[in-house]
Amino acid sequence: MSVLEERNLQTTARWIELYNNDVHRMIDEVYADEFALRLPGFIELTDKTAFHEAEAYVLQQAPDRKGRILRAVAKDDTVTVECVLTGTDPESGHPWETYFCAILRFRDGRIYADHSYIDVAKWPGVADILNGTVPGKEENRSAR
Repeated sequence: MSVLEERNLQTTARWIELYNNDVHRMIDEVYADEFALRLPGFIELTDKTAFHEAEAYVLQQAPDRKGRILRAVAKDDTVTVECVLTGTDPESGHPWETYFCAILRFRDGRIYADHSYIDVAKWPGVADILNGTVPGKEENRSAR
């Protein structure tokens, strides 16, 4: 494994650690200033302010959500991760679980492209997101 690949895997471990413990630090410290986050058919973000607003909304809907990396594969500037997200629906008290895959591309030790696939239907509050009522700048966010 190359030094670059090892560094990117370490940053990926930091990414999920901060996702679980301080998502706003994750955005500021792990993502490059110029980045693109795409969840095809769901949302696209290219602005950190909109990213912070969207994650604040997610935390309101799923305050105990946690991610866990099941597998990570590094190749050149890319790390592909398989993950599971778990949480509890605050309204019903029922636990939920969903799997996702993220393709993370790195430049200078930070994520500049995050292309993720996830079944968002299991997330509490997802109807609001799909209807476009998630906070964020319209010119930097599109919900489909």
